Amino acid sequence: MNTKRVGQILREAREDKKLSVKDVAKETNIAAKYIIALETEDYSQFPAETFALGFLKNYASYLKLDAAMLLNLYRGEQIEESQAPLEELTRPTTTPLNLDRNKIISLVSIFLFVISAYIIYISFEDSGSGSMDEETTEVGSSTVETVASSDIPSGINFVSQSVPENASVPFILTEDRGVSFSVNNQQCKMFIKGVSNGKANLGFNIFPEKNVYFFQTAEGEETILSYRIEELSSLRRDIRVVTQAVTEKSAKVLVTLKEEREGTAVKSPVGDVPIQVTLFFSKPSYVEFVLDGQMGERGLVSAGEVKHLEARDRLEIKVGDGGAVEMVQNGKERSVLGKPGKLVKKIFIRKPNPYDSTQSIIGELGE
Repeated sequence: MNTKRVGQILREAREDKKLSVKDVAKETNIAAKYIIALETEDYSQFPAETFALGFLKNYASYLKLDAAMLLNLYRGEQIEESQAPLEELTRPTTTPLNLDRNKIISLVSIFLFVISAYIIYISFEDSGSGSMDEETTEVGSSTVETVASSDIPSGINFVSQSVPENASVPFILTEDRGVSFSVNNQQCKMFIKGVSNGKANLGFNIFPEKNVYFFQTAEGEETILSYRIEELSSLRRDIRVVTQAVTEKSAKVLVTLKEEREGTAVKSPVGDVPIQVTLFFSKPSYVEFVLDGQMGERGLVSAGEVKHLEARDRLEIKVGDGGAVEMVQNGKERSVLGKPGKLVKKIFIRKPNPYDSTQSIIGELGE
């Protein structure tokens, strides 16, 4: 029987991989103090239990541990600790036989509770716990989404980034982290599948297609992803990818939007601009972004960061601390997202202009 506690399992797994707390913090974007808190089981460091659960899940996944098992172990430990003082205070004077019987009943109750929690947790995950329409959700990764495609390896989280016109944006791709970005209102995904002989095997997917276009690239090489390539025939414009660095498990690429497909612009009605939101973080806050039905970033964002979001028809935003974030939506005046310490959810949608059928407008759900 495994008698190790959550903190010991995490610490030993990290040390086995020869990783320091600083290494983990840099790779996972989890603050070092929270990593130490998990390993020492000092859960008072977290603002709420949902944050502790979310960071525990992310840390376990990063260490390639069974996240579900650790979450259940954590819950069992919390139950035991919360029940222990009560049992001490209320324990009657009984014979050894009655004491053993009480212990058995307590253990059976804990076991049944853990099994029930596990079943609920699995059901919650399967039913899409990241949905913005849920009032409560388990804090997750930095994360964010694993795409259901046989060609995309499981366990890859995609972080949303924007690629503006006339600018090049660096993407850092790792074994468990890819990038999601918009190209002429098409959601595209790029990730790394592996590295061999100094060359990175990169994958490129156009949502909602299931197939992935793979290409190899080495440091200093340029690749043009074009709609002229048969596998990318639905792409609306060329994308230039310049590989800046390749390591054993990662690649850094510079992405630039290039030639637009002929006729693409005239297919869209006048005024058919994407939903664009920029968020400015003055304090750390938990976030979830869903772009056109796809999970974007999900996790804790640090103070000072700026997030540029773009979607075609629907953009959903959830922020844990409304007072910590200012928003600019499609060029409107910059404003505070909500009240300090309050959860804020915003859903922006595209809808027909009631006064001009050739145009669409962007509105907020509930307005």
